[in-house]
Amino acid sequence: MLSDSKPLLIAANVLASATIESVLDSPSYHARGWQILDSWAFNFPERLRRLEADGEVILLGRLLEQQEIEHSVLSSTLGLEHLSRGLAEHEVLALHEITTEL
Repeated sequence: MLSDSKPLLIAANVLASATIESVLDSPSYHARGWQILDSWAFNFPERLRRLEADGEVILLGRLLEQQEIEHSVLSSTLGLEHLSRGLAEHEVLALHEITTEL
């Protein structure tokens, strides 16, 4: 995800600032994870708040798992081929039956 906007602007309106700082400060998360978290915050704000209430570690673990799955698919040879043919990232993930819901 290449963008001039600041990461996690949407998530910052849903989650505690400490959670946002944890994601931004951790070397484990990158632009894919930030994009996922913003997407969850936009599409599932109440679910995301409940997950955070269960514990930051639980939320961050779920985010890391999703980031690894999506990154693996999108950076695979087949994923890159689909992207180069004009498919959007969400379409490539759907082709691989990867759910992007929280």
